[in-house]
Amino acid sequence: MSQGMFHPSEEQMAFSERAHDVIPGGAHTYSKGDDLLPVNAPRGFVKGKGGRVVDLDGNEFVDWSMGIQNVLIGHAEDSIDDAVVGAIRNGQNFSRPTPLEVETAECLLALYPWADMVKFAKNGSDANTAAIRLARSVTGRNYVAYDGTAPFLAIHDWFIGTTPVNSGIPAEISDLSISFSYNDLDSVERVFANHPERIAALIMEVARESKPDRDFLKGVRNLCTENGAVLIFDEVVTGFRYHLSGAHALFGVQPDLMSVGKGLGNGYSVTALVGRRHLMERGGIRHSQERVFLMSTTNGAEQSALAAGLATIGFYRSNPVIERIWETGRALMDGINRITADFGIQGFLFAQSDFACRPVVHTLDSTRQPSAEYRTLFLQELIKKKVFMPWICPAFRHASKDLEQTFYAVNFACESYRTALEKKSVDGLLVGRPVKAVFRKWN
Repeated sequence: MSQGMFHPSEEQMAFSERAHDVIPGGAHTYSKGDDLLPVNAPRGFVKGKGGRVVDLDGNEFVDWSMGIQNVLIGHAEDSIDDAVVGAIRNGQNFSRPTPLEVETAECLLALYPWADMVKFAKNGSDANTAAIRLARSVTGRNYVAYDGTAPFLAIHDWFIGTTPVNSGIPAEISDLSISFSYNDLDSVERVFANHPERIAALIMEVARESKPDRDFLKGVRNLCTENGAVLIFDEVVTGFRYHLSGAHALFGVQPDLMSVGKGLGNGYSVTALVGRRHLMERGGIRHSQERVFLMSTTNGAEQSALAAGLATIGFYRSNPVIERIWETGRALMDGINRITADFGIQGFLFAQSDFACRPVVHTLDSTRQPSAEYRTLFLQELIKKKVFMPWICPAFRHASKDLEQTFYAVNFACESYRTALEKKSVDGLLVGRPVKAVFRKWN
């Protein structure tokens, strides 16, 4: 294993300046911004294969972020790319529906026995917001209950208006979103009690890294049914990762509407809103009620994305993708925790999750509080050994060599982390400023 240290070259820094000159934030997704990573992070990637990516200077990194938890099989998977290229050769976009649209819709719906119809889009935000618009129209109500502990639900005003980055969003909009707390059924009950017959929809992720408390999801389902609210599950991240039929299949609870994405296309831009016919049909033309402008996107059914979705679902069906993701995630967590225990810092730096497919690394300071400074130090040291792990998304193509290099990097990082804990400070160890949160009031 190479002992070399990684630092961005002058050419990479120049590229970053170019990006910031023409793109607000220097990237088209806030989660990919410089402010969310250590200053020694690579400034850009040019290609990837399997579980690895290559930066602007040709340095190869083990990639655990996988396009912000977007690529569950592996970068540049040949069979999926071949299907995409084949579709493109027949034309990318037409002014009428194509057989590929219908076939992909039928294939996706086969995974969800409770759902009857699907509408394709390009991102999960559009699917979630369309679901809310549909629920408001059908119920005649304006208020939306949302999980206030969720990290992200949409780019649109109804959600962003509830975050610190609410500049430009009228209070009249954000005031229509009422928060509850995940795993706190009493908080959900209070939302309905305080706003009787005013809640159009309740939207939430089924689970993140922690299991729902017993009967929480069933309780939410019952409350929505009893109060005439539409239950929307956001499975943009969990879909295809926890279970082929969605995380909700693990708990026996069915929503009325659901968004899926990310893992649906293995990196290609395709998401979907699926749901029950009596709701979804209101966005169509086979009814005599008031029309709902559900979703209408010029590129929602572009042939390359749909071909990717169809091929990706086929790959899941033919290969033990989800089983491998869980196995890799478990091996990664076990390895990290074994190393931190060897250094005697297991109470401060550890990997944990109720779902091995979605590990989370916790970085605590000397007082055992979550720390941006200590998180930055850990990521900085991993990057020095060419391991990129701002998030952890185990993929089918992650191999034993990727785990081996990662454990080597974690071992290296623990040296600095232990020193910081002993000093009770990252001073002299951390280069540059600590990472920041996306949702903050000021830069």
